[in-house]
Amino acid sequence: MFIYANDAYIFIAMHISHNEIGYSDVTGVLLAGGKSTRMGSDKVNLEVSGQTVFERSLDFLQQLFSRVIIASNRPELALPGIPAIPDIFPGSALGGIFTGLKSAETDWVFVTPCDMPYPDSRIVELLFRLHEGADAIVPLTPSGYEPVFAFYHKKCLPVFEDALKRGRKSIFALYPQLNVRFLECQNMPADWEKSMLNINTPEDLERVMKDYELNHRLFRSSPKVAQAGRPCPES
Repeated sequence: MFIYANDAYIFIAMHISHNEIGYSDVTGVLLAGGKSTRMGSDKVNLEVSGQTVFERSLDFLQQLFSRVIIASNRPELALPGIPAIPDIFPGSALGGIFTGLKSAETDWVFVTPCDMPYPDSRIVELLFRLHEGADAIVPLTPSGYEPVFAFYHKKCLPVFEDALKRGRKSIFALYPQLNVRFLECQNMPADWEKSMLNINTPEDLERVMKDYELNHRLFRSSPKVAQAGRPCPES
């Protein structure tokens, strides 16, 4: 069992191997091909809790999947055993998903962007429980689909490729052509909204940092932290 005190809250998770969960036929794909236009600076380098969001997302995938690749036209992002693969059809999240799916040696990929500071492995597990017979499994919230925090099977490749060749870049517009299963928010953990948060603008980053600082103070003052026998993070 691991106890994580990052982000000013304690998260307890049972350590389960990739094969025990059933992720042995899944490759984790980190989407890092965006231009960060709305942010005005490179989102890969944005820091939350002393770690870049890119590093946080990559660590998240590595904890879940034995195979991880980065869909990006930036070769400098590659790490030992984790290749950065240039987009076959650059310029969209759909192109990144297609590249990851085409490059993966597994039938399934799980994709996540590099700008989600609080991804939740519980949601990943709930999604994967729906994978039998599906082409894709996608979260569905009151705001709509979450197509870049989702599972896709190689059966999606012909549909994605045809759309990209036609210049179509909307992911969810292709769902009617696929057998997609949806995980609705009422079936997710109560704090699902935090997991689905993206940092797209400076205002988003400011909100995340304020949330972190508030929870950090609450974490330090919590008597449960002292009972857990772990030091509080320094302010």
